[in-house]
Amino acid sequence: MEIGTSEKGKLGELYVFSKLIENGAMPFLPIADIRGVDAVVRKKDGSYIEIQVKSTWPPDQAGYFNVHDLISRDSLYIVGLIMGLEKTETWVLPSKEFQKYSTQREKGTVYLLSLGLGVTQSEKSRREKLIEYREAWHLLTG
Repeated sequence: MEIGTSEKGKLGELYVFSKLIENGAMPFLPIADIRGVDAVVRKKDGSYIEIQVKSTWPPDQAGYFNVHDLISRDSLYIVGLIMGLEKTETWVLPSKEFQKYSTQREKGTVYLLSLGLGVTQSEKSRREKLIEYREAWHLLTG
């Protein structure tokens, strides 16, 4: 049986939640998915942030993260996962950085950030510019 899109998304969320707990932060899950927030996280320092998890799997759209109706704010982080590789690749981006480097689609309601596996020169360049956010779990755990 093939894993469907919603199952892949849930696997990505569970992966992120387990990493947060391993690093001393505690995710709290909303009953309803409001404004794309998958979890509110209590960091080790006692402050709270919001995260939205985006999972992609090769070969389909690996590294192409779409966020709908993004309202960037200091407390929101987008966690992009490229799963299905030998090791899951994680990108932890403040929402303002995600918005800055993404392309707006569908009249500005969808933001697409391409951090693909470095096939094109623009992807390689973008990955290099954002390298500080690769595996940047410390931004979520504090």
